[in-house]
Amino acid sequence: NNKLSLRTRYFKTNNVNDKNQSSLSHVYYSELQYQKKFRNDLNISTGYVFMRTTTISDSLYGKHDGYNHAGYVQADKKFFNKLTVSLGARGEFYRIDTAKTQGYLIPSKIKVELPFYPVFSAGASYQVMEYSFIRSSFWQGDRFPSVAEKFVSTTVSVLQIFPNPSLQPEIGNNLEVGFKQGFRIGDFKGFVDIAGFWTRYDNMVEFVFNYYNSDPNLAFADKIKYYGFRSENLGKADIKGIDLGVNGTGKIGAVNITLMSGYTYMNPIKPDYDPNRDTLGLEGLNVLKYRNRHLFKNDIQFDYKFFSIGYSTRFQSKVENIDNRFVRPLFEELGFGLDSEDAPTILPGLKKNFDQFQKNIWIHDLRVSFQLSKQIRISYIVNNFTNVEYQARPGDMRPPTLHMIQLSIKPDYSK
Repeated sequence: NNKLSLRTRYFKTNNVNDKNQSSLSHVYYSELQYQKKFRNDLNISTGYVFMRTTTISDSLYGKHDGYNHAGYVQADKKFFNKLTVSLGARGEFYRIDTAKTQGYLIPSKIKVELPFYPVFSAGASYQVMEYSFIRSSFWQGDRFPSVAEKFVSTTVSVLQIFPNPSLQPEIGNNLEVGFKQGFRIGDFKGFVDIAGFWTRYDNMVEFVFNYYNSDPNLAFADKIKYYGFRSENLGKADIKGIDLGVNGTGKIGAVNITLMSGYTYMNPIKPDYDPNRDTLGLEGLNVLKYRNRHLFKNDIQFDYKFFSIGYSTRFQSKVENIDNRFVRPLFEELGFGLDSEDAPTILPGLKKNFDQFQKNIWIHDLRVSFQLSKQIRISYIVNNFTNVEYQARPGDMRPPTLHMIQLSIKPDYSK
């Protein structure tokens, strides 16, 4: 009833190019964990995590060293064979160069500084009936900015990617309440799962396009150099939503059916939105950028003897908010008005044909396969077979119809 485990990992990446943007990085990771099972259905897990990262690069990142230390403990207890309760705590310390974690005991009330950032979690699951479960959970988290977010410096065509060494960690809380119900219809059985969630962020980090210079006396050639992207702390974010999922399998006669279906609705906003201050998105929209309010995915497969056919579809509602620099004149600071036809933009045509980008999307895929033997299977797959033209982000055209023939060979080790 005692378990001690040590997990270690070393990971190296070496990207070499002739653009003066090569980079070499090393990651050293180690986790020591101890678990104890008690006779009264109480389990205790505790551990320590150490990670070190070293990045050596030319102009892309520069040279940086990072350290991560974390200690954690979690207790899981079962009551009456129906109720399971979990409580956990974790202390996190991170440092890149001279920037390091700053933690406080109850930041809004007691400003007692700690050498680590504390986060807590709690959860409970209760079996109402044999195939009925209710659950709830609350967790906190903090994320220290990566080397790329803080220090990347490069170009994409004429646009710059700027570093932001002063980027601060983002922290968040998440609350979820859910219900899972098993069902059976004839020979078909599965689960329906519905959950409501509420996530809040402070200092949320996003990649933002803007003009990064406040000097009004720069010449035109110099101003161009200050248009681009960098990671920014955008303040608070509030995301509420609902997840609904249905998974099941069964038979209709000799045909086996497998179903996986899910729908998500969310309302991502800034709770402290100020239209006079929050001007990076489209004017007057209090919606987080590049989010879809509605997401739906469905996959169904029919198997009959050696033949299978599957169909999947996914829906995403339109992206309501994007960086306003995609539709504003690129050099607005040089005097081009919003309605100037001669004003250059990042993506010529996006503003004029904005309704073609900002639209609801249905994507459909189809697959057919034949099991030629126990070891050989051949499949014909068509992705996006209605050839929908759409962009995941402005300028990021997604693949058109794609036809694939796939041959799978599985060795028979029993012989």
